[in-house]
Amino acid sequence: MCGKTNNHDDRTNSEITDNEVLNKDSNDDGDDVRTNSEITDNEVLNKDSNDDGDDVRTNSEITDNEVMSREVEFLKEELAKEKEFSERNLSKLRYLMADFDNYRKQIEKQMEAKIEEKRGQLFIKILNIYDDCILALETLKNGKYDSTVIGGIKGIITNFGRFMKDEGLVEIETIGTPFDPNIHDAIGFVFNELVPDNTIMEVIRKGYLLNNKVLRPSSIILSKRTVTNKDINEKDKE
Repeated sequence: MCGKTNNHDDRTNSEITDNEVLNKDSNDDGDDVRTNSEITDNEVLNKDSNDDGDDVRTNSEITDNEVMSREVEFLKEELAKEKEFSERNLSKLRYLMADFDNYRKQIEKQMEAKIEEKRGQLFIKILNIYDDCILALETLKNGKYDSTVIGGIKGIITNFGRFMKDEGLVEIETIGTPFDPNIHDAIGFVFNELVPDNTIMEVIRKGYLLNNKVLRPSSIILSKRTVTNKDINEKDKE
């Protein structure tokens, strides 16, 4: 009885030992398999997660670039519109400035003409006084008057002449020159066979130019040659 019991215990112990070893090995392998599986799954998840993150960043960057590109294009269009608007207004401003400049020049020209007209009217009055002084001097020369009086009038005439020259008044040349209706006013004629027709023989009143414009024409006497029958016949033959 005792011997049987020991054998049974030995088997039991052996079986227990073998089972424990098997179970241990089985447990160890299971742990390794689960661990490897879990590691593999984690790696896959991590990889997918990283891939998704890369995709998200890439899409985000693309979206930002598109937005920036659109904003740049919009700003370019707005800038082009503003440039066109500015150039159009600048062109209008230039036209307005040109018109204003022309208007200013026209007004200045009209004012200058008006001033010259007023100056001319003033100088006409002065010339009349000047003529009277010359006439008075000629009258005094023909009579018996004090030389002091004559000298005083000469001084007045000299001062008048200097003043008129300074103001741009120039006497029109007359004696011995051909008649020019633009600067001469013929009030009579004399017969003279020695000079050509329409030669100025005498000045009744002096004429003057103011800044190269006729202020007052010279009143003059012209020459005329005696017309004979011979001259008439020669003219008819021509």
